[in-house]
Amino acid sequence: MEIKFYGHACILIKTKNITVVTDPWLSKTGAFLSTWFQFPDNTDLDLTEIRNADYIVLSHEHLDHYDPEFLKTINPKAKILIPKYTDSYLYDALKENVSNEVIVCKSLQKIKLNDEITFCPVVQSVPIWDDCTLVFETPEGTIVDVNDMKITDKDMQWITQHFTIDYLFQQFSGANWHPLVYPYSDEEKAKMAKHKIYTKFRNVKQKFALSGAKYLVPMAGPPCFLDDEFFEINFSDQSIFPDQSVFYQYAKDEGFADKTVVLLPGDRFDPRLDCKQISEKNLRNEVFTNKRGYLEKYRARRQEVLKKNRESMVDPKTSLLEKAKEHFNPLIASSEYFREKIAGSVLLDISGECPEKILVDFRKANDSVKLYEGEDHFYTFKISSAILDMVLEKKLTWEQLLLSLRFRAERNPDIFNEFLVVFLRFADPASYKQYELFEKRKDVSDTFILHHCDKSFEVQKYCPHAMGDLSKGEIVDNCIVCPNHGWTFSLENGECTNNKASITVKEIPPN
Repeated sequence: MEIKFYGHACILIKTKNITVVTDPWLSKTGAFLSTWFQFPDNTDLDLTEIRNADYIVLSHEHLDHYDPEFLKTINPKAKILIPKYTDSYLYDALKENVSNEVIVCKSLQKIKLNDEITFCPVVQSVPIWDDCTLVFETPEGTIVDVNDMKITDKDMQWITQHFTIDYLFQQFSGANWHPLVYPYSDEEKAKMAKHKIYTKFRNVKQKFALSGAKYLVPMAGPPCFLDDEFFEINFSDQSIFPDQSVFYQYAKDEGFADKTVVLLPGDRFDPRLDCKQISEKNLRNEVFTNKRGYLEKYRARRQEVLKKNRESMVDPKTSLLEKAKEHFNPLIASSEYFREKIAGSVLLDISGECPEKILVDFRKANDSVKLYEGEDHFYTFKISSAILDMVLEKKLTWEQLLLSLRFRAERNPDIFNEFLVVFLRFADPASYKQYELFEKRKDVSDTFILHHCDKSFEVQKYCPHAMGDLSKGEIVDNCIVCPNHGWTFSLENGECTNNKASITVKEIPPN
């Protein structure tokens, strides 16, 4: 049997009788308006085995996992397996792009692919992001591929109750637009990025320990940025995209580097070999020791792609007001819940041949979109008309836009509004309803006892954001920090210091 890493989130599992591949992102065109590219470059590998796989397993619809351009080149006999999500976006997109059989697999149900390999999808229990952990039982042990999933302790506990995990493949690098697109000072951005990276690394460490796996393979990032506008992000202390060398140093500092395997595209993963030797050999590669030089050569190879992307962004010559009305009005009208939760207006500050400012008022069930006339608003998108037009024409999703970093944003007050992001991310009334049901049924009644500074507190156990286990969080400045995403809650009143949320905190009187 062979386990081979093809870069980013692509793993090949091959026995004498079957080949299974996960999340192949192998096209030279990058992703998210050619802002993201694979790091290191994996596009010149021999991809014959992947193209002729028996099964391609896709975890979710992000374009660094679902690569329609590459999928069009695979053997038409290959079967594509995807998780069953609330929406049918990934299934519909596949049916539009490939002729292969697409099999939708129910979460938590094991599928026998042949006599040697089984597959079980574990769809994220928190429906903020459609994402899925992929579990494979193989003759060489059980592989758990978490990829981008914000896996909760409950999700991991379900997996460990049903499988003995040997090899954990997990995302370790960020995938977000905050704080890069916001008007913070360089010092503020660097401080926020450092906090996000530390929180992410600590969460990976905790999940690795909870999994009981023998080895951890960091993967599913980071991307690199080759467009001149974003190139310096690759080297910036304001970036939330650390590379494998940074994570490996953290693993050394925390004492689990001997179980952490840094792989490069094309590497075979063989736990019988000296994994420390493999990691340290790979970390001496040019991609880490001369990252700028490596990326400058990489950028030169992608100039034609970048030029084509720039030329594809054509400004419309007329107002986008009517298109914005057609896009937003029915979505806002469909959900009283989201109107109440967003409870404010968003300004679209549009540049291009026809610059204009459009206000989207989420408090109004009808006629929620109009030209801006100085009204109050809590959020601003500064965006080109060419890119916004792609969203309004459904050629680009809001999440693809956000991940592209090709916009600027401002918040007043500077508080994350999760409901706005979810609203844009789904852009679908049925998904809004499912999310509303989850939020209303969410059980956050569990508590734990926290002892801090000679005081005792009864504290809500699960973070309201994505059900992170607060009992495993750190205490910083009399606040408890969620280990999943760094949301920070005051022990005095339970209020979140960096987002619009709160938890229940009760001080226990001394006996």
